[in-house]
Amino acid sequence: MRAALPRFAVLPARVAVLGFARSGRALAKALVDRGVEVAVADDRPETAFSEIGELRARGVRFFLGPEGSDPGQVLEGADWLALSPGVPPTHPTVVEARRRGVPVLAELEIAWGIAEVEARGRNRWVAVTGTNGKSTTTAWIAEILRSGPRPVALAGNIGAPLSGFLGEGTPRDFVCEVSSFQLEGIESFRPDVAVLTNVTPDHLDRYASFEEYAAAKERVFSNQRGEDFAVVNADDPVARGAKTRARRVPFSRLAPAPGGTWCENGRIVSEAHGQRRDVIAAERLSLPGAHNLENALAAVAAADCLEAPPAAIEKALTGFRGLSHRTELVAEAGGVQWVDDSKGTNVDATLKSLEGRPEKSVLLILGGRDKHGDFGRLAAPVSRAARVVLTIGEAAHSIETALAGAAPLESCGTMDVAVARAAELARPGDTVLLSPACASFDQYANFEERGAHFAELARQAAESRNGS
Repeated sequence: MRAALPRFAVLPARVAVLGFARSGRALAKALVDRGVEVAVADDRPETAFSEIGELRARGVRFFLGPEGSDPGQVLEGADWLALSPGVPPTHPTVVEARRRGVPVLAELEIAWGIAEVEARGRNRWVAVTGTNGKSTTTAWIAEILRSGPRPVALAGNIGAPLSGFLGEGTPRDFVCEVSSFQLEGIESFRPDVAVLTNVTPDHLDRYASFEEYAAAKERVFSNQRGEDFAVVNADDPVARGAKTRARRVPFSRLAPAPGGTWCENGRIVSEAHGQRRDVIAAERLSLPGAHNLENALAAVAAADCLEAPPAAIEKALTGFRGLSHRTELVAEAGGVQWVDDSKGTNVDATLKSLEGRPEKSVLLILGGRDKHGDFGRLAAPVSRAARVVLTIGEAAHSIETALAGAAPLESCGTMDVAVARAAELARPGDTVLLSPACASFDQYANFEERGAHFAELARQAAESRNGS
């Protein structure tokens, strides 16, 4: 059993929470439940929120909108500043907190500490980070562990804030997707198993360099010790070189990975639990594609580190249906498939989504808010796989400039126009693929809203095609 850390043994009198999205709301409620005085700040106006009344009635003070979020007022008397994942370190309240010496902590860090104290260190923790594949890998690990005797909490950046699982006090297996933004604000967060799926350029609108972004990802290992496990992608040079004091457990789909998991003669093999064992044939995986083979290898490695039963691993590998908005088939009619990969928010994700698709078979919808990705890297796969590229959102011009000559390009502006144009152009054997290589925030609240809009339009187009 791990000793609870002193910082969380006694919660402070007052915490300021910056950002009132899902994580901020859940943390504010958890802190109020534990007698902490809470102040909440958000740059958005009060009309943007629906859950203020209940917390205000319980004594929470709100500082909302550009005029209401004065850093001095927000931080008055605060012992900690808690950050929601989307808040940048350059925010004036963060800058002022650091100037005053107020600890700036991620919601993840605080919720982890509370959970450890309340369960007296008897939880088990898996943390999954990386540029791509982390959501599917996280959910796959949770699916495996659900066959065990402990309750499983699938939490973190995957959409369910860790703070929302506090309060029961019974030991759990926490399986958390963690982003680089969350890892910036940890001090003591220590997973039993930390997984790094891969590290490729992303969020360069927030980080000064790729190296700075990679260093934030590597923080997932920073508090681990020799008895913990670091699951790393041996095929990825950054992940492979990550520093850790934990036992290194590699996974690879390209070559043997002694002491970890790999694919050999079409079968998944594992030595992560000690002895070599044959897991299953790779072709039996419920999710197709080379990227999902990588995700499966990472999930098997993590599950073996926690001594999950082989039968539970096999059941999850062959039965897990995947997550919404990750290369999800949402409609099909007249020989045309409509695939929602709205979670493909960076260039590497789109590269993986195009991998293995038949030549000139894809009507690709690209665009959104540019995260300073190198769209030129898409030129070769687009030239091979795409019959046309339909651009939307703020990044449309940059994409069209980078991909000029790779495939026919049409500027559509919005999802409605792009889907309507795809429906006109699609023919049997084609795939209309939303894999935007961009963030969604220029036109949508998040990638889920973008994907849901695409799926709705795709189903309407498919129904129309069936009726014609």
